Amino acid sequence: MAGLIVSDSSPIISLARVKKLHIIQGVYENVVIPPEVYKEIVIRGKGKPGAEEVKKATWISLQKIKNNAEVEKLKERFGSGESEAIVLAEELKATLLVDEIAVIKEARSRGLKITSTHLILEKAKKTCLIKSVKEELDNLIKSGFRTTPELIRDSLHKVGEQTT
Repeated sequence: MAGLIVSDSSPIISLARVKKLHIIQGVYENVVIPPEVYKEIVIRGKGKPGAEEVKKATWISLQKIKNNAEVEKLKERFGSGESEAIVLAEELKATLLVDEIAVIKEARSRGLKITSTHLILEKAKKTCLIKSVKEELDNLIKSGFRTTPELIRDSLHKVGEQTT
């Protein structure tokens, strides 16, 4: 395991949509989510991909935020889940699992370590959890995952796959 991970909802939902949530668990044994991320996935997302998986996952734990004032400040620019995930990652000195560029920039400006769906797939390939990053990205994109051609090329290059 590569340290403590705090996740935003989008990577969990994206991988759950393609029935690949287990990839996160294969790369990071334990993932922490703040209450708003839990609500977004499990309560407001009831019946949608990720809801039941997160509810039942023993490797995903819920943790409350201490610095609610900082969350409120961040909510001026980001959603509730993203704001709580940033603050919780700071409080736990954890790596933040997030895909949105604006959130990544904010987290980096705060000195947080970042991981993403792309980086999880790269690690999963390197540890033989998956056969092909390209295949997994193609499935994610078909299900609505947003990325860029540059990120795709970079990920495929890092794992030695062709960028056709």
